[in-house]
Amino acid sequence: MRLDLAGKSFAGRPVLGPLRLAVERGQRVAVLGPSGIGKSTLLRILAGLDRDFDGRLEGRDRLAVVFQEPTLLPWRRAVANVTLPTGCPEAEARALLAQVGLSGHEDKFPRQLSLGQQRRLALARAFAARPDILLMDEPFASLDPGTAGRMMDLTAGLLDRSGAGLVLVTHDAAEAARLRAVPIRLAGSPAVPVP
Repeated sequence: MRLDLAGKSFAGRPVLGPLRLAVERGQRVAVLGPSGIGKSTLLRILAGLDRDFDGRLEGRDRLAVVFQEPTLLPWRRAVANVTLPTGCPEAEARALLAQVGLSGHEDKFPRQLSLGQQRRLALARAFAARPDILLMDEPFASLDPGTAGRMMDLTAGLLDRSGAGLVLVTHDAAEAARLRAVPIRLAGSPAVPVP
């Protein structure tokens, strides 16, 4: 995946300035900066969800996205939340659910799971898609420190096993370090990478 961004504006107000980013399988990058700087906007551009920008996005990488909120199907059980969006076989979905610590929860609905469990379910769904690059938008926000740490270690292990690349959006440099991601800091208005 390669992005050569000239700029991104909302209603004529520049949000992101010039930025170049290239990520391949196995590479890990963390986009850091304060809230409102444009990190999530950048991730939406990388995901192909926002095409209204000046510049060029290239690549045929298979992507999976883990959003700030788990974005699960509330009317489907956990295992179906993995199989339906990704098309993976049920046995593979159950194996992934076991890897993320959800054995015994496969037939529960999202509302029957804690927030931490819902986030692990979203992570299992993302890896079921067999991504070349995983895009994560502050996936550990609002989790207690212990749960967040376990989620980061789980994510690192799944990345190691799958060989997928990572683009992590966060405001916490410690998260980037724990996931062994190269930090890219955004600052200014419009936001641009800074040393």
